[in-house]
Amino acid sequence: MEIFLINQSKREIKVRNPFKIFALYLLLILIFFSGITSNAIAIKYEVGAEENDEFIWKSNVCDRKKMEEIFGKDWDDDGSGIFENLEEGSRMKWIIKDIKDDDEIYSEKTKNNETALKIISSKWKWTKDKEWGDKDGVDETTHFVNPDDYEDDLVLFNFAPIWLPLPLDEYLKELDLYDGYSIDARVISTITIEIEKNDLEGDYPTEYIKIQAMYNDKGILNSYKLYIKDHQVIIDISLETELPYKIFILPTITAVFYIGLIYIIYKKILRV
Repeated sequence: MEIFLINQSKREIKVRNPFKIFALYLLLILIFFSGITSNAIAIKYEVGAEENDEFIWKSNVCDRKKMEEIFGKDWDDDGSGIFENLEEGSRMKWIIKDIKDDDEIYSEKTKNNETALKIISSKWKWTKDKEWGDKDGVDETTHFVNPDDYEDDLVLFNFAPIWLPLPLDEYLKELDLYDGYSIDARVISTITIEIEKNDLEGDYPTEYIKIQAMYNDKGILNSYKLYIKDHQVIIDISLETELPYKIFILPTITAVFYIGLIYIIYKKILRV
C-alpha cells in the first residue's frame, strides 16, 4: 500500500510507506515505556561512595551565637554529623575505610532490627589547622536499605545528612518526610526544608529557619546552607574536594544516547 503526496509548490510526487511510519511510532513508544517499566522494578539502594574516597568540607559561614540562640547551647555537641565543633573558616575531612550493605540497626517504626547501609570512615573534626595530623576518630553512619523502615513525618539527621543512598532522588521520595521538606532533582539533587518556630522537639527552633542542601553524584553532601528570615545565611558549608563536572556526566551521556538513537531510527525508517 502506497500513499501519494503532492507538493503543490514544486509539483512533484513523493511516496511514503505507512508501514515505515507505523514502525517509527512503535519504536518510539517502546523506548518511552521501557523507561517507565525500568522505574517500576524494585530499586536496589546502595552506597555511591567507595573505599578510600576522601572528602573535605570547608565552613564558609558559621554564626555560632545565632545557632545557640536558635537551637540551644548544645547545638554543636551531638557527637557526630556536620555540626560538631563547627567554626567559620574551619575544615573537616572524611576518608571512607569500609562500606557495609548488610548492617542491622533498630527501627522505631517496625520495632525490629532492619537491614541498613553503613559507611565507616576515618574522621578529622572541624579544624583551622593547615595540617590534618592524626585522625580524631572513626565515624559510622547508616541508612535503612528500605526507606519504609524510617518513622513517619521524619526529620533527617542535621536536617540533611552528610550522605544518602543511591539512587538518591528515589530514596528521598520513598521517605515519609516532615511536611516542610521538598525535593528537586531537575539538575542537581537538592533538599530544601522550611521549619516554623517551635515546631520541633524541645520547642526548637526558636525562630523560622530554612535549609538547602545539594548532593553530588555519589550521594555525598556538596553544599549546605541554613538561613533565617530575610535570607540571612548563618551556616554555609561546601565540599572542597568535588569536581563539579562529574555531576553532569551521566545525564549528558543518557541524553546523547537517546537523541542519537531516535535520529538513526528516523534516517533508516523514513528513507525513501
